[in-house]
Amino acid sequence: MKSNNCFLLLFVLIISAICFSCSKYNNDAAIITPTPPPPPIPPSPKTCMIAGFSQNNSGNKPEFFMSIAFNGNQNPTRISVFDSAANSQLFSANLTYASADSIRIDAYQYFKLDNNKRVSRFFTKQNMKKPTSSDNYLYEYTYNSDGYLTTKNLYVNGSLTPLYNTTYTYTNGLLTSCLMVAASAGNKKILESSLTYDESISVKTMFYTFTDGFESYYFSPAMNYGIRPAKPPKQITTKFYDPANNKLLDTWTSNYSGYTVDGNGYLTYGIASGDQQQGMANFFGKTIFLYQCQ
Repeated sequence: MKSNNCFLLLFVLIISAICFSCSKYNNDAAIITPTPPPPPIPPSPKTCMIAGFSQNNSGNKPEFFMSIAFNGNQNPTRISVFDSAANSQLFSANLTYASADSIRIDAYQYFKLDNNKRVSRFFTKQNMKKPTSSDNYLYEYTYNSDGYLTTKNLYVNGSLTPLYNTTYTYTNGLLTSCLMVAASAGNKKILESSLTYDESISVKTMFYTFTDGFESYYFSPAMNYGIRPAKPPKQITTKFYDPANNKLLDTWTSNYSGYTVDGNGYLTYGIASGDQQQGMANFFGKTIFLYQCQ
């Protein structure tokens, strides 16, 4: 009986030692501080170009979808605008690089570039739906030494005097005023715009804010018209005048908000409310901005 008691006592001591050892191991493990994981690798900086716009204002399909295709040299080669809601094509142009300073669109339209690859002249027709019977239009663009577009002249049928002249004024690198006059009629005012910007947001490769860009808003996202703004617009007001009597004919007021910017600093979304600024009609309503990056 004594032997059995000794065996029982030895068995209890062994079990107690095992439990103590396990308890000690668990307590030690609980106070070990794990090594924190390395911080996430930040996204690699990207250089991007505007590759399209998508306006979704009335349903799941965009009413205005612009896409820009590029070649291996990152030069635009095709611009397409489609209304998915109505299932119709609004505009299409193929850009052919005829020479280092010339881009052909079709038999009636082409661009001439300056030494900095900016658009210096645009040859087109007054009405491209009837090109053979329409007046010849020549838009001439002038840039200052800082690289900003400062003037635009419209010549008709080879005239040496411009029909219209636009002057662009900048403040801290942002277009704040646009004034179009009838140069052939005593410089009477036709269009005047004032622009303000969201100073809290800085972006890369933004769209141009030329409110008189009626001839160029399909092309300006892809083409070079000088330095682009580094901040998105906040409000734009454009007034139209009768040059004969300086009477105010109409006013367009547009407000811009709801911007989102991605991790690389590119504007991806914004909302334009109020009137549509037809010179920059790519941005209207709820608009998504698309890019091609490298």
